[in-house]
Amino acid sequence: MNKIKKYLVTGIMLALFTALIPKTFTSADEGDMYSVTYNLTGVTVSPQVSEAEEGDSMDMTFTANEGYTLPEELPEGAIQIGGTYLSESDYIYQDGELSIIDVFGDVVISVAGISESGDDEPGSSDGDDSYSITYDLYEVTASKQDGNVKEGTSYSVKLKANKGFKLNSSNVAVQVNNEYVYSGYSYNEGVLEIDSVTGDIIIEAIATPKASSKSPDKNNNNNNNTSGKKNNTGSKSNSGSSNSKSSQALSTSGRTATNYSTSSYRAPRTGDGMDVRYYGAFALIFIGAGCLLAGKKFK
Repeated sequence: MNKIKKYLVTGIMLALFTALIPKTFTSADEGDMYSVTYNLTGVTVSPQVSEAEEGDSMDMTFTANEGYTLPEELPEGAIQIGGTYLSESDYIYQDGELSIIDVFGDVVISVAGISESGDDEPGSSDGDDSYSITYDLYEVTASKQDGNVKEGTSYSVKLKANKGFKLNSSNVAVQVNNEYVYSGYSYNEGVLEIDSVTGDIIIEAIATPKASSKSPDKNNNNNNNTSGKKNNTGSKSNSGSSNSKSSQALSTSGRTATNYSTSSYRAPRTGDGMDVRYYGAFALIFIGAGCLLAGKKFK
């Protein structure tokens, strides 16, 4: 009898050892690559990469083009990752050196140099031949950043709705000197074009959530069909066609069967370590093997 206990203990110890084996596979989420896009005005960047791996940091250096100087600090919305604008705590910028701490989605970097012509402050024309361009956006990304443009020149910018949103032309507007204008610009296939800049401009764009892929009518039909099937099943149970003792017991008690949802269980992804169910299976195998050996020993 002591030997049987010895074999059982050995099997249990082997099962526990198997359960404690560390994962040796890499998660499928690790190693995801994201795109890197640059919107640069009057500056260049090095290195200029086109993609970055999830979880990596990014370091780069900006150099001002001729006639421009580097900004002392980046404006709000200059760095965007995964559709979210980063705050100053998520990156470091000083003297043209930019370090992004963590990449977790597609990256959009917008940096504009300051013109040495004297138009340093956005939003002030001071009687000169330059006017400001600023943006008022909701769930929309612009291909250009706030800046100044010369009077009389045309201006174009690409507007793109963030993931899960759409941008209609009716939700795009232009203000000139704080007044809405209804001519002198066009918006087509995501590109806004202003014919001639004649004052300080504010470009407004508001994206709206995309509609659900399932229509209400279909959902109602599905619900009706489902309820119909349940009624049919219930009628069969009431007629006594079911021989299940459990069904009969439930019918007598007046309670209904409980449908246990398994939606909270996350199946192992490709590349994940062994699932906990496999550990349980190994444990049962080792315990069974121990019992089998014990049985053969005492025959």
